[in-house]
Order: sequence, then structure tokens, then C-alpha cells
Amino acid sequence: MSKPKIYPELTGQFWGRQVPETDESNAEQLRDSLRDNCWEGRVPMDTKRERIKQAALEIFSSRGFANTTVQEIAERAKVGKGTLYTYYAAKEDVLTDLLIDGLTNMGQHIEKKITTLQGSAARLRAIVREQLRYFHEHQSLCRLITREVWGHSDQSSSLAQRVRSGYIKMLQEVVENGIKDGELRSLDSHTVAAALYGMVSMVALSLKDLPSDTALERVEMTLQELIFSGITTPRMIAAEA
Repeated sequence: MSKPKIYPELTGQFWGRQVPETDESNAEQLRDSLRDNCWEGRVPMDTKRERIKQAALEIFSSRGFANTTVQEIAERAKVGKGTLYTYYAAKEDVLTDLLIDGLTNMGQHIEKKITTLQGSAARLRAIVREQLRYFHEHQSLCRLITREVWGHSDQSSSLAQRVRSGYIKMLQEVVENGIKDGELRSLDSHTVAAALYGMVSMVALSLKDLPSDTALERVEMTLQELIFSGITTPRMIAAEA
């Protein structure tokens, strides 16, 4: 059975790579390449580059891009400043590398979970669940994206705009399909998409010290209920009608 093309943004334009929609073989080859070269969870091909990226991720996520110098990244990575410049022309390039690689990994993770699901509501639930779990497991990346993509600085504004619009577009398409199919209420799809992402991201940032997987599951259940059922009781809804 051929793989349905549900969300081209997850493996193409949104993740910083252009994938011709008419060429499935090219798309599959790109997905394999990205999976093999993803920077998290693999044996690094170039340890110095990986140390630079990890150091930058730690400092950017805690202190912010604008407040970080190349010298600080080099010192944290235990490489010379000149060595860093052999890999990256400027710290902006390190940020771009981190965001594209991290978001590519997250996109592939989410894509695997939603490809076989039927219905927009089921897909949205899966996206919320997997984004929450991914960001909980990658706290530094979550902080980096929150700082530099959603509350972005001038230095990263171009990349931030591309990432932001791509992810919102993906969520918005799911919401619009749900409205069209009668699964979701007829609300402004862009506002719903932005609210979904923002809510999940902020919750993920607050989960640093959860004691167990069971605690994470409770948070996930509460978030799902809040998003899909609301916070008011039927009695209050009837009273306000």
C-alpha cells in the first residue's frame, strides 16, 4: 500500500527542504537521508561539529541567541574559536543548523504517528500528544524554539518566520479538514492552530521534573480534555445559553 501524502510540510517545505510533490522516489530518498543524518540519537560523524551544536543548544536555550557569543560556544564545546569558524561562518548558521535538524527530527516523529490515522480529530490528538512528549524529552530544543521561533529575535527572524508559518500551516490544514468534515467546530483555523501549538509548548516547558511516565500521561489527558472538551461543565454552558 502506497504511503498517503497527508502533510507535505512535515518532510518538505516546512523542514527547510523542498520536496517535489510529484516525485515520490525523491521524497522517500530525502526522508531516508534525513533520518540517517539526524543529529539526535546517532553516533556523530564529526564529533567537533556535534560538540559545537550541543554547546550552542545549551547556551541558546538558557541564555538566548542574542546574549551568546561565538567565544562562549567554543569554550563550552572545548574547541578553539578558529575551529568553530571552520564549521560555521557565524553563530546564525549554528542556530539555523540546530532548528532545521531538530525540527526535521520532530517532524519525522510526528509523521510516523499520524500517517495511518483516519479523521482530523484523531490526527490532531496524535499531534498534540507527540509534540508534548517530544518536547518533554527534548527540553533544550523546546526552550530554543520558544525563544527564537515564537518569540524570535531580529537575528533569527527570517528562519523563525519560515518555521512558524510552516508548522501553523500544517496544523491549520488539519483543522480546516476537520471543519469541512463536520468533526470540528467552525472556528478561525489559524487562531486554533496557533493556540494548539502555543498551549502544548508551554505545558511541555513546565514538565521538566515529572516523577514518572504516569504523571506525563495525566498531563497529556488533561491537555487533551481541555483542548477537545473545554474547561466549563455542561451545567455552566446551559446557564450561559
